[in-house]
Amino acid sequence: MGFVSAMLGVWLIAQGIGCTEEQKDSYVFVILNQQSPVHYEAAQQLASHIISESKQIDLSCVVHIASEEWPDLAVWTYFPLLESLSKQHGHNSSWVVLLEEWAIVRLEKLVGILQDYPSAQLLFIGRAVKDEEETIIHHYARVDRKHPFLFPDARAGVILSTPLLRRLAERWSNTSMHPSSDFTIDAQYEFAKFINSCGSELSHHEGLCVLEKPGCAVAFNPSRKCERIVNAHDVHFAVKSCGQFHAERLPVIQSTWLKDATNYAIYSDVEDAAYGTASLGIPNTERGHCGKTMAIIRHAAQLDSFQWLAVVDDDTLISVPRLCALLSCYNSQDHVAIGEKYGYGATSARGYGYITGGGGMIFSKTLVEQLAVPGTCECPSNDIPDDMFLGMCLKRLSVPIVHSSAFHQGRPIDYPKELLEGELPVSFHRYWMVEPRQVYARWLDHSSDKKHSSGGDFLPVSVHTEL
Repeated sequence: MGFVSAMLGVWLIAQGIGCTEEQKDSYVFVILNQQSPVHYEAAQQLASHIISESKQIDLSCVVHIASEEWPDLAVWTYFPLLESLSKQHGHNSSWVVLLEEWAIVRLEKLVGILQDYPSAQLLFIGRAVKDEEETIIHHYARVDRKHPFLFPDARAGVILSTPLLRRLAERWSNTSMHPSSDFTIDAQYEFAKFINSCGSELSHHEGLCVLEKPGCAVAFNPSRKCERIVNAHDVHFAVKSCGQFHAERLPVIQSTWLKDATNYAIYSDVEDAAYGTASLGIPNTERGHCGKTMAIIRHAAQLDSFQWLAVVDDDTLISVPRLCALLSCYNSQDHVAIGEKYGYGATSARGYGYITGGGGMIFSKTLVEQLAVPGTCECPSNDIPDDMFLGMCLKRLSVPIVHSSAFHQGRPIDYPKELLEGELPVSFHRYWMVEPRQVYARWLDHSSDKKHSSGGDFLPVSVHTEL
């Protein structure tokens, strides 16, 4: 009987059924989880927690788990949700709360916060962050320090009043209102830009937090226990380089993170005994590198001693122990692709997501073997962008990309400092205008991790050449 009741509860959550018997849509919670077992389990636990708390305070609400209800939509960009949520809840609810699966929710406190806001108005509420300077991640948009543009830290939740939801859905139905760029680089920023163009600005509230503390209604929980053990030898680190950068970049990684990588190779266009590089016979290209990356994947598929393949650039800095801790939450026998997710035309049926290469592209051994099958992923030319091409290939194979904010296509200075709080990063990219060894020591050196973590907990931190 207990099992049947539990399964019924899961089914109700997946169908977006209300939290109380009356099933009145006062609050709508949307859990934007990713399509992998560990993320779905976390989403189920969060949904169950919200339902349990709602019954204690007699709150009427609906919970949606995104991977169940919109599995084929790029809900991580937010936009594909607008029309669906507006049709279902635009006239029978007060608030829509968008959450990640790792959120901690104190429902009574959240209700108390929102009671101070008039839900009939066009309101957009979150934990506000801002750029301190122009950054490639935001297309070098001008930064006005006197009147900064505020966008939400999605880890702390994003809240929309339903009148605003209706306006956004109406505007989104007009294709001329869509963002001018086909790229999705920072979904929370780009969504806030769209909302701003519709006449609403983000309202900051201290009760929406990353680090849990008294008074927080929503906070981020970066800690999770994973039973698998992944050590450095389980990961084959494939460093992409070329002769032009051997002397400039390879000494940096050899003196930092490569010391922790016991299973690696540096793949270049030339063999260089001074740095131990290997050539797979692919000439260097100015951009793209699809030919080189696919040659690495085909070569790795023939290796025995690895469970995960990490493809990184020679100017990528990475924490090997933190990566291993992250991978302990996933099964290398499944088709798994992990990294920082970008998108190209992602809000349309023809678009796709992809792992941006500079932050590191992680593939399970089983997926590597699949990608290496002749005819599965054949680059049209060596200089096609490898990360985008692989994104198209993964979509064709129906392999979902697991996004992790622990990976970074940019440098630490490219991100608002608030977004680097509360988690431990796995990677950063580019040596431009920074001292990379100092970046590694400040952000990625694992020697200080013991004071942040214990046991098997993973504490993640929670951009692109073509741009």
